[in-house]
Amino acid sequence: MNPWRLLYFHTIQFIGGISLHYESDKHKNSHPLPPSEANGYPFFSWAGLRIIEAKDGHSTIELDVQHHHRGGGGTDAVNGGIVAYMFDGLLGTAVRSIWTDDIVGQVTITLNIQYQRMIAAKHRIVGHGRVVRAGSSMVFVEGEILDESGQVAAECTGIYRIFRKKEDSKLE
Repeated sequence: MNPWRLLYFHTIQFIGGISLHYESDKHKNSHPLPPSEANGYPFFSWAGLRIIEAKDGHSTIELDVQHHHRGGGGTDAVNGGIVAYMFDGLLGTAVRSIWTDDIVGQVTITLNIQYQRMIAAKHRIVGHGRVVRAGSSMVFVEGEILDESGQVAAECTGIYRIFRKKEDSKLE
């Protein structure tokens, strides 16, 4: 196997390797992992993201805003790069919540973010994500991040590629 492909596969496993508990019969073959354990993964813990819910194609993530999350200008605004990172975790978690036993990884293809207003926050912001449509290899998602007053401050759509096991255990 090409060593770059192997590195790519392991990166997908690391970033997309979150398995949470799902109530839906459609996803009863997934392997449960409580959000408290998934929150310990470096992708989430590094930025201070916390998964609140992930099931049936829906996700909710919180960020307790710290000084290092803020943008320039001396305001309470959350940096746009942090918002983009949060959207990747938020929408990726929604995708991960629909995994079945034959799925072995996922990767972000596109994120299209619309910043509608400054995301001012003294304490916490919340994001909600959901799967809009899932095909055999592509999953379409959308979500929004709310400011502390509960208003939508940014919206995002995205496409994720999922990887399935082939019968001979190789990636599709």
